[in-house]
Amino acid sequence: MSVAFTSFPGLPTSVAAARRFVAASLRACPEVTVSDEVIDRAELITSELATNAIRHTRSGDPGQTFTVHVQTDRRGIRGEIRSGRPRLLYSVPHVVEAKPTAESGRGLFLVEQLATTWGTLAPWEDGVYFALQWPTGQHGTEGE
Repeated sequence: MSVAFTSFPGLPTSVAAARRFVAASLRACPEVTVSDEVIDRAELITSELATNAIRHTRSGDPGQTFTVHVQTDRRGIRGEIRSGRPRLLYSVPHVVEAKPTAESGRGLFLVEQLATTWGTLAPWEDGVYFALQWPTGQHGTEGE
């Protein structure tokens, strides 16, 4: 199992840095070779969840941060974006139907489509996780 994590400032520029961190972590996994398609999916999901952390939680407040955690093994990937408390009390991340002319609101829809599973972290921990499992019968490509 390979585990990598780091924190980023709660700034819009950190979203790209979080994507690069996830891609680098997956490429450096010693146990399996992660396909470019899976890396692309993980990057896009990370981008959406990091953006949501900055926009909808206290992670986007001045001086605050969010943490990206990536775990890779022979079964797949589990990623977490650990954030500050939601800006709205009792707010839970959920997919919404965005209007065709809306400029935002499709992030969790994309996560829903790309991830094997996703959801909120434990009740005592703020953030969202996602999982990408290897296709049936495939357990990643053996590392060299």
